[in-house]
Amino acid sequence: MKTLVGTKSRLIRDTTYYPKVDLGIPQRLLVSEYFSIQWHITNSCDLHCKHCYDRSKRSPLTLTQGQIFLNDLYHFCKERGVKGNVCFTGGNPFLSPHFLQFYSKAVQKGFSVDILGNPVTEEQLNALIRIRKPGLFQISLEGMKIHNDSIRGKGSFDRALHFLELLRSLNVQSGVMLTLTDKNIGQVLKLGKILHDKTGFFTFSRLSQEGEGARLEMPSREKYASFLLKYLEAAQKNPTLSLKDNLFNIILYKNNLPLFDGCVGFGCSPAFNTVAVLCDGEVHACRKFPSLIGNVNTKSLSQIYDSNIAKRYRKGNSACAKCFIKPLCGGCMSSIKSHGLNIFKDKDPYCFM
Repeated sequence: MKTLVGTKSRLIRDTTYYPKVDLGIPQRLLVSEYFSIQWHITNSCDLHCKHCYDRSKRSPLTLTQGQIFLNDLYHFCKERGVKGNVCFTGGNPFLSPHFLQFYSKAVQKGFSVDILGNPVTEEQLNALIRIRKPGLFQISLEGMKIHNDSIRGKGSFDRALHFLELLRSLNVQSGVMLTLTDKNIGQVLKLGKILHDKTGFFTFSRLSQEGEGARLEMPSREKYASFLLKYLEAAQKNPTLSLKDNLFNIILYKNNLPLFDGCVGFGCSPAFNTVAVLCDGEVHACRKFPSLIGNVNTKSLSQIYDSNIAKRYRKGNSACAKCFIKPLCGGCMSSIKSHGLNIFKDKDPYCFM
């Protein structure tokens, strides 16, 4: 297998705007050793979730275009001295006619491969395993059975639990993600108990009020802050509960506890160690809100990554500039955008620092 790791990573976050406060954070946390592509290879989906933020009609990359893109990703990772990861998603990636070819190509290039998708059949899963077992297969649940099925469709809760059993029987690492709203915030910990020992991890992400998700409501800041505290307490007894939201670090910091590494390993860091590539080649700094930084059909990943707009996203919002925990927090740009604020100037409205 080809190695994609050089002697020194060249994905380094600019630390000049960070507060000069010792949080006990090793410098390496600001240097990424991997680069991940969340590749939405199709917008086609067998579900119609009520919080879906993009059901737009887009022309997917052809087989040739997709293979050229994977070649470009390989050269980008080799030049930057980082490990490459391709996270296949959609829509439902299994509905793309080129999915297996793209998956096989990514494996051949030495990338680690993950899936963010919906439950599939054992036959479909085995088709992937014959190429290489995915490092992770993440599915979604939106709360307890009645609420989940009202969001994701009748029967989806039971199918998800059955699929988690299938993944375990085939020794495939699984994860479960929940999109948090005001209606399901009270169901998260209950669902966590059900998922204990059924999956590798369970976590949540705040709703991005984009697309169809704009019709759903979020809890108040006070209610959310209280929930985070309860979640942290529950996580002490249920190791399946995983941390993702950067704002957990506020509670950890105030209690003199070690910080965790934030949403994607570096707090809110769009266009740093991960970007989203849509099925038509558009590249976004973060998939949860419109954050266009280029298109793989017209520019190389290096050109896109080094562009001024990508650098601006990596810098984050100026309101957090003097915050002690910015290196591993910075709030959530998607939340800022959802509330109609300036993503480059304003802080996350849910921040309670």
